[in-house]
Amino acid sequence: MKKTIVTLVALLAICGTSFAQDFGWGVKVGMNVSDMSKLSGSDAKTGLTAGVFADYRFNDWFAVSGDLLFSREGAKFKDDGDKVTIKSNYLNIPILANFYVLDDLAFKIGIQPGFMLSGKAKTKTGGQEYSQSITDNFHTVDFAFPVGVSYELFDKIILDARYNIGVANVLKVADNSDSNVHNNYFTISVGYRF
Repeated sequence: MKKTIVTLVALLAICGTSFAQDFGWGVKVGMNVSDMSKLSGSDAKTGLTAGVFADYRFNDWFAVSGDLLFSREGAKFKDDGDKVTIKSNYLNIPILANFYVLDDLAFKIGIQPGFMLSGKAKTKTGGQEYSQSITDNFHTVDFAFPVGVSYELFDKIILDARYNIGVANVLKVADNSDSNVHNNYFTISVGYRF
């Protein structure tokens, strides 16, 4: 009985160590360059993204990762000569398959649900600036397909570049139109693995 218990404890320790070596987590911060497709006359704007990530590497060539990210998105456009900036804040949860072509270089593809936190429109007109909440103009849930590439340095620092292809209509006002508005953005981030 004593040998059985010692053997079980040893197996659990080996399995736990093996799992810990393949599991990773950390923090990341980066920059978005976002636009809202089919929004007439819109231009890209920059915003912040930051959050945490976790990943599990199954073997030399495949891993699965998930992030929990605050993401500032939106667009800029002109409306009757006024400059309008839309700032939309989301909580995004990308879940990605990572295919390693080299030890530290991975191509990524996945799905990303996003949840609307708040929206604001800033309008500059006649030297004045006005701000108003437009949260109610947005749908609560967004959905995108992220594709990208990452490279890991020193088993700690992860450089990541992604393009997020929005597929869900994000504006309620466009529900009855032929041109649904999607969030599309390119993001570059740096992560640190603990």
